[in-house]
Amino acid sequence: MHFSIDNRPTLSRTEAKQVYNQFATTSHAGGKDATSGYGGPAIRALLSMASLKSSPHSSSPPKAVLDYGCGQGKLAELVLQDESLNVKQWVCIDQSPNMVHKAKERLHKFGNVVEVHLLESGEPLDAVSSDQLQIVQPQSMDLFISTYCLDVMSETDMHSTLTLAERTLKPSSDSKVILAGIT
Repeated sequence: MHFSIDNRPTLSRTEAKQVYNQFATTSHAGGKDATSGYGGPAIRALLSMASLKSSPHSSSPPKAVLDYGCGQGKLAELVLQDESLNVKQWVCIDQSPNMVHKAKERLHKFGNVVEVHLLESGEPLDAVSSDQLQIVQPQSMDLFISTYCLDVMSETDMHSTLTLAERTLKPSSDSKVILAGIT
């Protein structure tokens, strides 16, 4: 455990990988973080702000979503099971091999709409700039979502995550960054 400049406890990339590998094995308390009392209200607010459905107040719902720190894929499943949404691509990224395995198991039913990727290095910018592995093309996403990740990251990794969002979002006024956390 480390502490950030603002005295917030943070995890190193190695510690985060260990913690989330363990979560994937034992699951979160209750196992329903996206709909539970702990996560449900924040997730509902997040999905409302994401404007995933057409409405008179939103121009066009996002068709391409980057889910950074996807965990077991519960958020993607929650959204994609609603067939009225027009999401064409949901890209999941996590640094925990166990979480990626769980997400692939959970999301395979959505076929080619979903891609689940392991970010072995833990470096957020490797998802868009690595020569060996470019998970996401620059300026290809309509929506960048990250839930319950920034809370435990160092300032450096937070900055890299937000830079990843900036680099992957389309240059459009409809593009959005949606973050949810517990702090």
